[in-house]
Amino acid sequence: MKKIWGIIVLISIVIALTACGNKEASNKNQENSNKQSNVVATDAPDAANASNNTEVSINVDETRVQELQAQFGQEKPAKAVTLSVAITELYDALQLDLVGVPTTQSELPDSYANVQRVGSSHSPDLEQIAKLEPNIVLAPASIKDSIDKVLKPSGIPAAYLPVDSLDELKESLVTLGRIYGKEDQAKEVLTTFTNAEAEALKVIEGKSAPSVMFLFGSVESLMLMNEDTFAGSLAKKLGASNVLSSVLKQSETYVPLNMESIVEANPDVILLVAHGDPTAVAQKFEEDVKKNGVWEKLDAFKNGKMVTLDYNLYGVASLVKAPDAYKDLAAILYNN
Repeated sequence: MKKIWGIIVLISIVIALTACGNKEASNKNQENSNKQSNVVATDAPDAANASNNTEVSINVDETRVQELQAQFGQEKPAKAVTLSVAITELYDALQLDLVGVPTTQSELPDSYANVQRVGSSHSPDLEQIAKLEPNIVLAPASIKDSIDKVLKPSGIPAAYLPVDSLDELKESLVTLGRIYGKEDQAKEVLTTFTNAEAEALKVIEGKSAPSVMFLFGSVESLMLMNEDTFAGSLAKKLGASNVLSSVLKQSETYVPLNMESIVEANPDVILLVAHGDPTAVAQKFEEDVKKNGVWEKLDAFKNGKMVTLDYNLYGVASLVKAPDAYKDLAAILYNN
């Protein structure tokens, strides 16, 4: 009898340990799922050869998307105003209506040609926005503090979306897709972009990657910027190493220009992204290069690789323009 009870106790212990193991594995799987989700989309059916359908997997930070989504509460905004060209493009990609869009020299989607302008992202017209009685005002996360100071005292609700880099644009698009019940359309947009991106990256296969330095700024001042920016993230995808991170070991997105650091890094390519008046910035930079002989000592200058980037392609972070920007940047970096 004692032996039988011993066997029963042993079996019970084994069952309990197995159950604990399964629970632990389940918890780990859930944890991993929360960290990152795959927005899996399938190409449209090919009538000629349905078996050639391919799945496109787009990774987004699920935790980040949920945080962004939480800003909007449970109801989708019926009347929205945007203070950013990049966010306006995301709304257009999902074919969503807006009651107000930013006043800007950059090109806005044609669908909002007759929509009320509400001031620039850095200087919104509070009176005009209030007249529109929006449910939400959307602005870039990078200027949250300054926009909060303008909108909060007036009680106008606001939400902030990150739109500086390619990954951030994707996260914000997925977020808006969920808020407005447009998940399928968001997947379709991301699938089209991912296919275009893959096509653009083919041209650099097997080629040696250059080192690159990005200058960003206005006539008054220039900064160095890393791969967390739109142009920087494109260059990273194209395999280029950004000397701000790889050589100068700086983690900040923007760092004040310092000639000693530039000489130390001596990048293969130096690219200027002008802000404000692009033509005036480029002209000012060229004058500075002529005056300061230090620039002429750099490999980028000697090899004719100091280039002012096209503001229309790189001035504003854009999923729409990214495929063309890829092709342009690949030609500059790899002499295609």
